[in-house]
Amino acid sequence: NSMIVSDVKKVFSYSLYTPRVLPQHREWDKWKNDKDRYWFNILSLVLTNKILFPNHCMIFHLSKCIYKNNLSDVFNILKENLDNIEVRTIDIDYSFTEPSIWRMMPLWSFDVDFLHTRDLDSFPSLNEIKYVQYFEKSNFLVGTIRSQKNHWGHACRMLAGLSSFNTNIPSFIKGYDFQQYYSKRHNRYGCDQDLVADVFTSDMAFTKKYFLDFKTDQQNNDNSFLCNSYNSSEDVIILTDEQEEVLYNIEKHCSSSWLGQPIDSRGEYTKFILSKFKNIEKAVLSIPKIKNFYLEKIR
Repeated sequence: NSMIVSDVKKVFSYSLYTPRVLPQHREWDKWKNDKDRYWFNILSLVLTNKILFPNHCMIFHLSKCIYKNNLSDVFNILKENLDNIEVRTIDIDYSFTEPSIWRMMPLWSFDVDFLHTRDLDSFPSLNEIKYVQYFEKSNFLVGTIRSQKNHWGHACRMLAGLSSFNTNIPSFIKGYDFQQYYSKRHNRYGCDQDLVADVFTSDMAFTKKYFLDFKTDQQNNDNSFLCNSYNSSEDVIILTDEQEEVLYNIEKHCSSSWLGQPIDSRGEYTKFILSKFKNIEKAVLSIPKIKNFYLEKIR
């Protein structure tokens, strides 16, 4: 296991699975019917995170069927060249969005201190870097970022793909293990979203003291339960020149109007970020199907 050796293990966690149901309700999502849409950013997102979050590792939770996809070689390329990526195959059957819950598994790992659950179809921003750094230095135990205009009210009080956890959350809140947590889900589309919100926002004594909400971008409504608010405008962080360059290029090639907005970073941005990782660039160029999908595709 070649994970980053550090006293504190900080994890970005993702799920990747073949969807059984395509999400027709996502009217703001122009790739909702594209079966490859969750592959668009895997290469560039891992490399981007390596620069923007150099002390974090990434864990991917894959359904078994993912290896039938001829793009799955991208994981081998990344694992062979980076020390901060781990790929786990999860052998659990599913019907809807249950695999999105799998990215919660590290919350019960004894060697993980901070867990940030994220989606594969969107990119980090300066405000996300600020929030993550602040959360990890704070005494808060759970938090969420709400960035889109609809991210408010009871259903969106916590977002499964923009949540942060300190693994010291007491067991009476998070459950004693992943199986106990997983067993509380409902068997419908969106079970990951409803489960995380129900489990982590229901105890008002807990949220009042330990929950950190961040409303940003298009969202400025207060949350629907008692919690604390993060103010990014009062927070100054120091970025390296390379981090500044990466954020500039994200804005230039794949800008979004809210954190978590689906993007397609293939083409110019992927070429830019690959140029910083020569071994990975060489490996990508040597496999035509990977090269064509990530670098050549005309959209």
